[in-house]
Amino acid sequence: MHTTRIIAVSIAAGIVAGLILAAFNSTVVRPYTVKLADNYSTFLEVTGELDFDAYERSLQSLYLWQTAGPIITGGISGGAFAAVYAKFRTSKPLMAALIIVGVAWFSLYAMPAAKYPSSLEALFDQEAARSYYSLYSSYSAISGLAALGSAIAFWKTRRKNWPFGAAGVYLAIVAAMYFVFPPYPEVDYVDLQLLNGWRSVSAAGMTAFWFLLGIIAGVLLEFLGRKDTKKEIRPG
Repeated sequence: MHTTRIIAVSIAAGIVAGLILAAFNSTVVRPYTVKLADNYSTFLEVTGELDFDAYERSLQSLYLWQTAGPIITGGISGGAFAAVYAKFRTSKPLMAALIIVGVAWFSLYAMPAAKYPSSLEALFDQEAARSYYSLYSSYSAISGLAALGSAIAFWKTRRKNWPFGAAGVYLAIVAAMYFVFPPYPEVDYVDLQLLNGWRSVSAAGMTAFWFLLGIIAGVLLEFLGRKDTKKEIRPG
């Protein structure tokens, strides 16, 4: 299959997965966000730090990002998926797609989120957001590059058990990262049950996003691959 078709299918799959995540954010995540916003504004009001206009602007920006962000992220993630799939393409597109998104989910989301759980302050405070996302993005980038680099290096050996070697090297790197990167402070003025509920539904949404991307892209690539094969063997 031509690379341009792989890119087009993958980006389309990412956008569809992003649209589903945006709908999930609006219906499932937003009620938690609203309650957390109330907690945060109450805290600022008690401490005398509440700037209502700035708070409202940050809240509206957050709602906009929860809707538009997943679609943008979906397109970018689809493009990244296409680049990796084109490198490791096999005769089983769906299986390959699920493996790729599984590794991406683990290295780009699960591991960074384990080190830096979603921050309440980063939702509403620009200074806190800069601090939190600089750490989170750096951790995610190094984790993703470590996973990709390990996979490519061991894949080139052509050994049957190369995935185990790649996984071992990656886990060693990410374990070292966990201790090298500084911690990010947690807030102590919000209901922990509410905070953990928000983190749980957010994690569920991101997990669904990555695997939907893989399933949609894999099914489409498999379908188009079979279609191309039939054209090649058709007589005349």
